This record gives sequence, C-alpha cells and structure tokens, in this order.
Amino acid sequence: MGADHSLPFSSEIPSIHDEESWRRGAKWACYLAHPGVGSNMPDTLTINRMIGAGLQAVVLIACVALILGSVGAWAQDWPNRPVKVIVPYGPGGITDTIARLFGDRLTKAYGQPFVIENRGGAGGAIGTEYAVRSANDGYTIYFAGGAPITILPQMQKLSFDPTKDLIPIGMVTVNGMAFTVHPDLPVRSLREFIEYVKARPGQINYSVGGIGTLSHLAPALLSAREGLSMVAVPYQSMPPTITALVSGTVQMFFGNISDVIEPIRIGKARLLAMSTEKRSAEFPDIPTVAETVHGFTMIGWHAYFAPAETPRPIIGHLSKTLAVISRDPAVVATLGKLGIDAVNATGDELVQTIQADTSLFRKALDAAGLLRKQTAR
Repeated sequence: MGADHSLPFSSEIPSIHDEESWRRGAKWACYLAHPGVGSNMPDTLTINRMIGAGLQAVVLIACVALILGSVGAWAQDWPNRPVKVIVPYGPGGITDTIARLFGDRLTKAYGQPFVIENRGGAGGAIGTEYAVRSANDGYTIYFAGGAPITILPQMQKLSFDPTKDLIPIGMVTVNGMAFTVHPDLPVRSLREFIEYVKARPGQINYSVGGIGTLSHLAPALLSAREGLSMVAVPYQSMPPTITALVSGTVQMFFGNISDVIEPIRIGKARLLAMSTEKRSAEFPDIPTVAETVHGFTMIGWHAYFAPAETPRPIIGHLSKTLAVISRDPAVVATLGKLGIDAVNATGDELVQTIQADTSLFRKALDAAGLLRKQTAR
C-alpha cells in the first residue's frame, strides 16, 4: 500500500487571506520541485485544485520565498553537531595527514568537531562509496586525492559515479611527482636515465606503491612516451615502496614528492626531475620532466567533496572557509615541509582539473594495461 501523501492541513483551497494555509500549501507545492525543502509529499489532486483556482502565481512566489528562507536558515544553523570527514584510506598516510591538519582548523572555525573517519580498502572505492551513499545534509563530507575520482572509475566498474554523486567543494593542496633514483645509479639527469634504460631494456626496476597509483601510472606513461622497457615492482603500501628504493632493491621511484622527500633530503635518493609545469620552489635547481620530455606534466592534489544535493549554501560556506585555512601561514609551512603546496581552488576549478586528469590518466592506464575495456577508445 502506498504512502499517505495527504496534506497535514485542510484540503480545501485556502483563502487568499489565510497566510498560514498559503505558507504551508506553498511548502508542499515546492516539495514537488525541490525535495530537500519539505518532508512529506502532497497528493497531486490538492496541487491541481490550487492551480485550477488560478492561484499559480501566488504559489510560485510563496514557493521561492520558502526555498530561500528554508535553505538560508539551514545553512546559517549548520553545523550544530559533529561533521564526519570520510577519508578513503587508512590512517597515517599523506591523505590522512592532510585531512587531520585541515580538520583541526575546521573544528576551530565552526566550533563543532570535524571527525576524520578512515574507510580504506579497494583502492579507495569502499570509502568513496560510503561517502556517496551518505545523507546529503552537510554532516558527512569526503576528503581524498584524485585517484578515486579520475583513475579508479577507469580501472574497474563501480556501482556509483563519483563525478555525478559527489559535489566538489574545493581543492586545498597540489604536489608534483618526484622522479628519483638510487644514488648508486650512474645518472645525473633524466636524459641520462632515459639513455641508460634504453641501453639496458628490461633490466631497470621501479617500485610501485599499489597497482594503479600515481607511482605506477607516472612511470608507465613516461615509458610509453619514451619507448622504455622497465619492470614494475608493486608493493602493498608506500613505506616498503620507498624502502625498496633506499635499499637499492629497485633503481627508480616516480611518485608523490611527499612520499620520498625525506630520503631526498638526507641523500638516500637522488631527485632528477619534477613533474610540475614549473620548477618547484622547494627545489628550484631541479628541472621539470617537461624540460626533457616535452609536454609531460602530472600533478597530485587533495580536495573536499560532499554527497550530491548537499545544500549549496553549505558547500559555498565550506569552500570559503577552506580558502581561508589554505592561506594560514602555519598550514602553508606544515605542507611545505612535505613538499606540498597549499591552494584554494574553487569547486568549478576542481571540476576542470578532474576533466583534464581523467583524460591524462586514460592514456596512463592504457600504457600500464589497466584501462578497463568499456572505457578504452
């Protein structure tokens, strides 16, 4: 038996002077076009009777006023309880570290706890799905790098579409990929490395911090561009991936600078190039990859999202707050020590980045043999 959609007040057409009835009637009329405003569905007959009486304009005006008033009040009161921040990876990694740095600032800014909830597994798919299935009331938001948004959907079939089921709030960090080698390898530049590998096809190994991660796709794409034959050695997490480079088990690592910055600083790894468009302020003497391999640029980033249909005023307010936090000198300094730049890109700018990255990683996944057939072109 269907739900009872009758109005919780008299079904008689209200008098034009009966303001309370009009307010309530407009609320339920509005719900038909904006489900987030009301909590019950009126029956179609009641709405038709109101329209049939020539009262469309009144209903429309009341509806607009109600939506603006209701959503505005909702955003003004938000948050009045803790907000969950879903991180689709386990604790201790760089995504978790950045999430906690910003989470502390958000807690101070809003006076309510922003609680980090780690839901790792399946390359980020488990946490991402949890986020997209969460209530769109502003009390669950999502923080991640680009992989679950731009890479994962092109590797495997998912039961959700992160580009449709999540609303971009804003990007807060960017970082380049560091092309590093073991110090014993007799090369001092990316060009020397390329020539060294070409003379030794299949003899050079590189460490991969998980199948389909940036440390897998960056060298795969570079190899395809330059015609290199190297062997990928996958690990389950980043610590053993970097240990393999430092110990000389593998000769090369090409991934997030934050993962390898300490070995670089203490001389346990040699930095040959950065994948950023411009030279890094942290390492101004290190050339970009594009200075050797024309047009090769690959950037990592972290950003906040919310479940689809989360009220726009909440999204807008969060975006502005994150922009302020990203300019905090203490936040900038903390991230700088990790080789990461703080940014305050808007949701619209984030959408553009996602679109560009999706195209770039389609090529990288194809080069790595990981592009699922349904998306191959």
